[in-house]
Amino acid sequence: MLKLFRAPSRLGIVARGSLWVSRRTFLSDAYQCREAWNARLATPLLEKINLDTLYYDLEQRFQQRNKISAIDIDIYANKLVDESHVEEVADLLYKFRLTEETSSTLDSTHHALVRNYLDHRCYGQLIEVLNNRIGYGVFLDAYSANLTLDQLLKGKEFRYAARVATLLALQEDFSNPITKALALYSCYRYAKAPDAEHFDDLAPAEQGAGEAGEGQKKKKKEEIKVRVKFLRNEYFDDHFDLTDSQLLLGKTFVELGRAYGGAGSVIGTSCELLGLTMYRKYEQACEFVKQNAGKELNEEALQMIRSTLEKEPNKEDEQLVAFTEVVDKLEASMKIGKDSFEKLILEQVKQSVGEHEKQQIEAQAKLYTEWCNLRQQRVDEELERMQRAKRLQEIEQLAVEMEKEEQKLWFFENEDKIDLQIDSKRVFYPKRWFGKKKKPRTVDVDYVPPEVRQRN
Repeated sequence: MLKLFRAPSRLGIVARGSLWVSRRTFLSDAYQCREAWNARLATPLLEKINLDTLYYDLEQRFQQRNKISAIDIDIYANKLVDESHVEEVADLLYKFRLTEETSSTLDSTHHALVRNYLDHRCYGQLIEVLNNRIGYGVFLDAYSANLTLDQLLKGKEFRYAARVATLLALQEDFSNPITKALALYSCYRYAKAPDAEHFDDLAPAEQGAGEAGEGQKKKKKEEIKVRVKFLRNEYFDDHFDLTDSQLLLGKTFVELGRAYGGAGSVIGTSCELLGLTMYRKYEQACEFVKQNAGKELNEEALQMIRSTLEKEPNKEDEQLVAFTEVVDKLEASMKIGKDSFEKLILEQVKQSVGEHEKQQIEAQAKLYTEWCNLRQQRVDEELERMQRAKRLQEIEQLAVEMEKEEQKLWFFENEDKIDLQIDSKRVFYPKRWFGKKKKPRTVDVDYVPPEVRQRN
């Protein structure tokens, strides 16, 4: 008979015969800070906002003046609570990115957009927005990254979770312990999945039925030639230009391994060597094994390394062959740990959550309150600026009217001056000749006039 009971901590225990298995719960529900987050809707500023009216107003302003205020975008993103405007908020943010006001984007705007996508489980759209950094300019902070990874892991969306981890690796910021642990577990679960080939947004386009069928003629692609002023030299930065899923995942493992102290721990050693293998940096991997001889390497990570090498299509690569020989002799050069790799990672997750969760919850609840105060402050500043501009316009209009009135009152005293002003504004056009044009005289340069004698 199965008995299920929950311990006071975050880990429940399941008794199954004589086998005891810990149940993962990752972050607690308190980490969501729902009460503090929903408190923004009760503020006087957001409470009286109509979402449809605000969207129409923002669209009109963008079409007419090509300008949207950063505080208006923030209000729109934070007021959104249902899925009726999920696509519209991304569209407005894309347009706002094209204006000069984009540098004034508030942190709460990014956070609100991420939480809205998570609440409505729009994971594909979220990845698209985060991956298009130039178009949307949305980046995950530590807290929103933890919320995203936690929800994706609990929903067993390991493909999306690993993709988010790769985006964090491109930001080169794993300073938050919870983010680092959740990202590592996400990459591990995706790498262990049997269908872990390509991320959805990076998957290669499949051939059409007409092209794939045998005996059918392949359609010749139409060539489109474009005249350009110059050709740019091809450049691959090996970072943001990465589009191969395995290379991205390998780079993420390398970053996580170094974040865990590199060869200073079994997790760091295993992750970095596994990452270099998936990253196809075989020369660096050989050097890594040579420098860390005698260090401990996890057995499961070693199996993943060998599995990755077996799937490589180019078996004749010299660096691949050299690294394969090094891997075959790893048992002699490094210590092989028998512990479960997943268990080691989950211990890191449990430890980081237990040490930092309470502190981050308090800090985030405080930050939500600061965002509400900052939003109200920015609105007050915007209203004051608009009122000041309106007063200046009224003063300028009053000055023009007073000048006209002065001209009426002092017309006869300033009549000569006014006439001069009128004459200076007159435009004189040259006279036009509508007759036949006279032929220009031809001058004979060799002509010598005769001498004229005067009579006495």
